[in-house]
Amino acid sequence: MERKIGVYICECGPNIAEKVDIDKVIDAVSSIDGVAVAEKFKLLCSSDGKKFLTDQIKKQGLTHLVISACSPKDHEKTFMEVCENAGINPYLFQLANIREQCAWVTEDKAEATKKAIRLTKAAIKRVRYHTSLEKKEIEGIPDVLVIGGGIAGIEASLQLVSSDRKIYLVEKTSSLGGLITNFEKIYPGMGSGSSIIKQKIQDVNKKENIKVFLNSEVEEVIGFFGNFEVKIKKITEEGEIAEFNVGAVVLATGSTLFDPKKTPQYGYGKFDDVLTSLEFEKMNLSGEISLKTGKPPKSAAIVHCVGRNEKGYCSEICCMYSLKFVRYLKDKLPNIKVSNFYSDLCIPGKSHQKFYEQTKGNNVNFVRSSEIEITKKGEKLDINYKDETGGKNNIPVDMVILAPAIEPTSDAPKLAEITSISQGNGGFFAEEHEKINPVSTSTEGVYIVGSDQGPKDIPATMIQAEAATGKILSSLIPGRKIEPEVKTSQISESLCIGCKLCLSVCSYGAITFDETKKISVVNEVICRGCGNCVAACPSGAASIKHFNFNQLYQEIMEAVQ
Repeated sequence: MERKIGVYICECGPNIAEKVDIDKVIDAVSSIDGVAVAEKFKLLCSSDGKKFLTDQIKKQGLTHLVISACSPKDHEKTFMEVCENAGINPYLFQLANIREQCAWVTEDKAEATKKAIRLTKAAIKRVRYHTSLEKKEIEGIPDVLVIGGGIAGIEASLQLVSSDRKIYLVEKTSSLGGLITNFEKIYPGMGSGSSIIKQKIQDVNKKENIKVFLNSEVEEVIGFFGNFEVKIKKITEEGEIAEFNVGAVVLATGSTLFDPKKTPQYGYGKFDDVLTSLEFEKMNLSGEISLKTGKPPKSAAIVHCVGRNEKGYCSEICCMYSLKFVRYLKDKLPNIKVSNFYSDLCIPGKSHQKFYEQTKGNNVNFVRSSEIEITKKGEKLDINYKDETGGKNNIPVDMVILAPAIEPTSDAPKLAEITSISQGNGGFFAEEHEKINPVSTSTEGVYIVGSDQGPKDIPATMIQAEAATGKILSSLIPGRKIEPEVKTSQISESLCIGCKLCLSVCSYGAITFDETKKISVVNEVICRGCGNCVAACPSGAASIKHFNFNQLYQEIMEAVQ
């Protein structure tokens, strides 16, 4: 087939036009063999620009398209859609980035122009070796598995459920609600935590399309986005098994507290009236704050950052819930003296700062301290510490409330393995990208919400649950088929030596080993085209469609001339 390549340079308003001599770029590429037309346009991504390209493709009878403009992250998809609408296979197109890589980083116009010419020529050379790739469609199951029956899992379930979508909500304990059931109030608004979660549990129970599994664990998740096979096991002597298929998985397993017994200097488990934050929440919810003797405390210490050094990270929420505890104490015992021992206060945002300012007051002290040790002195608990100047001090109190670090649940490694996702810093589930995809994971169709990804308060958890459900609702639509990635890896049967190295580096579990043929095989539905297997393959059997060796070689050789 005769190639008729159209080359179009975007002025991008003044962004490219002021720094690159576009006419010189057009002159340099017009005479290249196979280039049928080379022109410029003010803004190719605009409605007028897209119409101009569509008309040009049809008028010139183009078979391939090269556009020199901005980053592929911005508009590669835009121009691929133009190709489709104009009748060109979108993979017979190449975008050269002469804005970020030339105009915005090269002050000298002559040098920027030379670079733009080289990049445009490289794109032309590469597009000659492109082949048409065809999109595929597969049936997708709209139902969703939600693992974890706390506030994050409940919120996700309620957001997702509909008449044509079932939700399978799995909780390992005997009841829904999670830790929030122990909270009298939620900061900073100090609304009723227990009433909020009770109402949401009632809402779950009213939904016919939410199937709740209590005292249950996920045993197996096999498959890919749109079609996961799930196996649930009841934590009973019978060990009943339930099996079903879903299109997506939401992990909302929450977190737990660092065990203060690992830091004996705080006296937890050794002295009466040394409580963890969760124990104090439960005591407060009972309606009475009292010592082991039954008497109300006249003084209390709240020790922040218990276990922070051992865990190696700040748990973010401890300072704020410690301020909430001050309010609990002052509401029930107005004359109590409260001392907060902290190393650094974590109080982000205007609402949290306001909460802090309103909490400070009569008989409420904040002591910046280090090397805290709690001992027993008579009937009192003695807080021994170093102040900011390095001087040694002590304060006697009746009650001590510890704010331990937040850490992943004990079953996090098992669930990470079952769902084929990664664990990041501290053992929490790792997101695909902190900014771009904060609720997605390395396995497409598996999402993480709440404090199983890292320490979070209730409002942040709710927002994250909404973010994950938004992704699912927009990509897993009942009755609509799913388009898997087209630019996937492929493995040559004749070149594969059966070393299985590709299996160990595949982040998505997309490669299996054919024991009969003794070769590796790519499941194109699961593959995301990351290229790990290509980089690791010692025989050169693995390659990526649209990024094969010849295409990249031709592009690079032209660019470095």
